Amino acid sequence: MSKTIETYKFDVIVIGAGIIGLAVANALTQDFDNVLVIDKESSFGRHVSSRNSEVIHSGIYYQPDSLKAKLCVEGNQMMYDFCNQYSIEYNNCGKLIISPNKSGLYQLEELLLNGGKNRLSNLDIITKDEVKAREPLISCEAALSVPSAGIIDSYRVMKKLEYLINSKGSSTIYNMTVNDIMKIEDMYRLSFMNIDYYAESKIIINAAGLWSDTIANMIGIDNYKIHYCKGEYYQTSLFRNQVNSLIYPLPTKYSSGIHLVLHLDKTIGFGPSAYYTNQIEYSISDNHKYEFIEHINTFFKIDEKDLSEDFSGIRPKLQGPGDLASDFIIINEENKGHKNFINLLGIDSPGLTSSLAIGEYVRKLII
Repeated sequence: MSKTIETYKFDVIVIGAGIIGLAVANALTQDFDNVLVIDKESSFGRHVSSRNSEVIHSGIYYQPDSLKAKLCVEGNQMMYDFCNQYSIEYNNCGKLIISPNKSGLYQLEELLLNGGKNRLSNLDIITKDEVKAREPLISCEAALSVPSAGIIDSYRVMKKLEYLINSKGSSTIYNMTVNDIMKIEDMYRLSFMNIDYYAESKIIINAAGLWSDTIANMIGIDNYKIHYCKGEYYQTSLFRNQVNSLIYPLPTKYSSGIHLVLHLDKTIGFGPSAYYTNQIEYSISDNHKYEFIEHINTFFKIDEKDLSEDFSGIRPKLQGPGDLASDFIIINEENKGHKNFINLLGIDSPGLTSSLAIGEYVRKLII
């Protein structure tokens, strides 16, 4: 005789309790009474959301009218407002995008124009003397000053989002690995590894980050592919309180580059490197350290002996090696026959900054 498996129904099920899943769930508690957030890990934000630079980005780099541009600019102000509302520490320290020589001035001017198109304000190209007055340790020919950038305590943002979700009668449950998703009429039924019950909802939010393509594939949507791009960070015990801004190199077609990471305690680090990998693991290899140091020394002088390993992270990119950067995918898959199955894929940088704006964007996608 087959065992009867209990089924629990929810208004919405969010798969993934990183900052994106939590922000979306919190936004949806405005419209729904019973939102379930599930994650396969033992707590929130164990991967992309906790292994990054914790930068509040401005939106200056992104193609005008792209989702990255729109949601980053909106999310920037929303994140500062959220932190002010809930007394979460941040530092609106600003960013300098530096040009090492005169040939980079044209690229700074292009970034200035792009920032204007994305509705950024108070951007300014400053001379090397003005950079030295502001950041004595930085060497460059000129820089673009981006005042809306900053750094944040992302753990406390996620902790507050989790609290808000649970305080409104919804739930965050951990150690739940989705095994399969079945569509039954207009309902989605989720089964789980080593758990003998189902969860059902008419609305599924796939915010599974590094595993988002795997989740999409469970419902038969197999045209997405996530590529793992690994980045390593280094730290130093020197120069505390001696740098005031985030320092970024000129971006390339593929990356915003290894930058000076400013922490809330005024210590500094550097990262991330960027290379593709086939597995999710967070060890740090010395294979890239020389290239790392060489890049840093173009604008900031530090000896290899003064750098130590900090941490690594993996970004879920839609583009593969050598491909141009792609936009976020945030879509209600109604046209593929899966109404209110909402996929969020390739949410790499500026995902943290955009998270609260993504929550509001997803609210509008539900039919």
